Amino acid sequence: MTKLSFAQKIRRTSWVTRILIALGAILALCVLVVLIEAGVSNNKIHSGVSISGHNMGGLTRDEAVAKLTKLVEDAQTNQILLTSTKKNWTVMPDDAGARIDVTGTVASAMNASRSGNFITNIGHRLGLYFHHVDEPIKGTVDTQKMDALLASVAKVLDTPAVNAGLTIDSGKITVVEDKPGSVVDQDKLREQLKALLFTLHATELPIPMKVDNPTVQAQDTQKAVDAAKTMISADLVLQGESKSWTLTPDQIVNFMDVTDANENGVSTLVPFISAKKMTDFFAGMAADVATKPKDASFKVNGDTVSVVPSVDGTALDAEKTAAALTTAAQQTTGRTADVQVTTSPADFSTEKAQAMGIVEKISSYSTPEYVGTPNRQHNVIITTEYASNVILAPGEEYNFDKQIGPRTAARGYLTAPGIVGPGKLEDVFGGGICQVSTTLYNAVFFAGLKVTERRNHSIFISHYPQGRDATVSAGGPNLRWVNDTDHYILVKGTSNGIKTTFTLYGTNPHRTVKYTTSGFYNVVGKSTITTIDPTLGPGTSVVKTGGQQGMQCKVVRTVTNADGSVLYKDTFISTYPMVPKTVAVSSATTTTTLPGGSTTTTGHTTTTGQSPDTTAF
Repeated sequence: MTKLSFAQKIRRTSWVTRILIALGAILALCVLVVLIEAGVSNNKIHSGVSISGHNMGGLTRDEAVAKLTKLVEDAQTNQILLTSTKKNWTVMPDDAGARIDVTGTVASAMNASRSGNFITNIGHRLGLYFHHVDEPIKGTVDTQKMDALLASVAKVLDTPAVNAGLTIDSGKITVVEDKPGSVVDQDKLREQLKALLFTLHATELPIPMKVDNPTVQAQDTQKAVDAAKTMISADLVLQGESKSWTLTPDQIVNFMDVTDANENGVSTLVPFISAKKMTDFFAGMAADVATKPKDASFKVNGDTVSVVPSVDGTALDAEKTAAALTTAAQQTTGRTADVQVTTSPADFSTEKAQAMGIVEKISSYSTPEYVGTPNRQHNVIITTEYASNVILAPGEEYNFDKQIGPRTAARGYLTAPGIVGPGKLEDVFGGGICQVSTTLYNAVFFAGLKVTERRNHSIFISHYPQGRDATVSAGGPNLRWVNDTDHYILVKGTSNGIKTTFTLYGTNPHRTVKYTTSGFYNVVGKSTITTIDPTLGPGTSVVKTGGQQGMQCKVVRTVTNADGSVLYKDTFISTYPMVPKTVAVSSATTTTTLPGGSTTTTGHTTTTGQSPDTTAF
């Protein structure tokens, strides 16, 4: 190897130094350019960026928004002229519901040099000095307005194709030759018009047209003529299971249509009876053909429940029936077609019923027999029917007031005694229905289900279990409870108006229910209010209301799961307010007997501050 002299080493070192200096100078220049460029374009749209041909370079975001907004406002009067050989249309931006997204468009222009990383952004910015970028305007059009505009244009310009067909007049069959048409290419016009609306320029747009080819074409028509003659040659009979219908040749003509078929490479007309044209005829016979499906149901067998399977129904199959008529019409003899039907499945299928898990009794309760009036018995019977046969999904709430509906004469209710005020009974529509709610409440109580609302009557009723009565009043006190099991629950009730029973069926969660009932406490003695009745004879009196003593009682229910864990510990408190005994007398004074035996005497008595209670007990 040849050794370098000292002078050669010096020369080589100087050359390397000059290269490094040159590279450093280039790097410094690039840094300077980047810094200058960054300072010039900071928070501005970069030079070389325009929006729909309008230069936006060097503008801040706000400046660009203001400029583009002004351009959009000015463009609202710009017209686009749709031209054709028949007619021209002038379209304004609002005719198509054009809405410009100024903010979004400016944001895209700002991002023209900011969408990449630092290095690529520098490259983009430097490139913009040599190759400009024009951002399109963003926006939307009103679809309904645009469709209406295009439809109005097409209505004038469209010449639809003529399908090959047959006409029949007084038994004479004439062939209609197919013929292509010309229609507006609405998809293409929509895109072109939308693009022009966002250029903000007034311009002309030739309306694009396209050939409309006939959907039914034919080269060989004689076979169709012969087939049509056969089809209208005699009556057709449509045979159902229990009824038949006859179609005359004139009716057949009205129901006929044609299509095309490819036979050995030749397009041929094929006449047929159209289900669409027979719509009205089929509608008139559908009820005679159809059989209603039967939903699955549940049959109670003592403590168990079985599913009564669903039964599918039948319905007229219009397409297949029309096809059967076509086949029959193509015959010269035996021109009878059978009605074709399709299966009409039940809404509530056997499989759905079986999946609900309603298989056994969960609980049952009967309230003690109570005769009452005939009207009351009637109300109890129909309310039990309204409240019964309810299937409750897991987690679903039973709302008694909503379930039985309004208590009106139109729904079968009669008037019977009901609580209409403190200690006061009057005949009301639906009197007696609380026997139903009380019975259902006790079935729910002993099933261990969640009770979300229960109220006692304002009058203590001895023929209901103490502390376990449940009153219901339209828009007032209600009975509500929840199916908190994992399966559906079937609510079944029966009543003869005297004895009422409710039974809940499902999958027994095997809950244990224990309860205690307190004696009456917070007892308030009954007072007596005496009022003057000038119609009474001397020394006579009449008890208007018997009143009751005020008192409370408490029922505590403990519900235990099958594993011994406590699910609920509920306290149901019944409060019965003190209601004074009211006596009408013939004397000129009124005496009020207060608790403890003291009395007050006044000339008249006025009771205020109590809201009417319209509960039917």
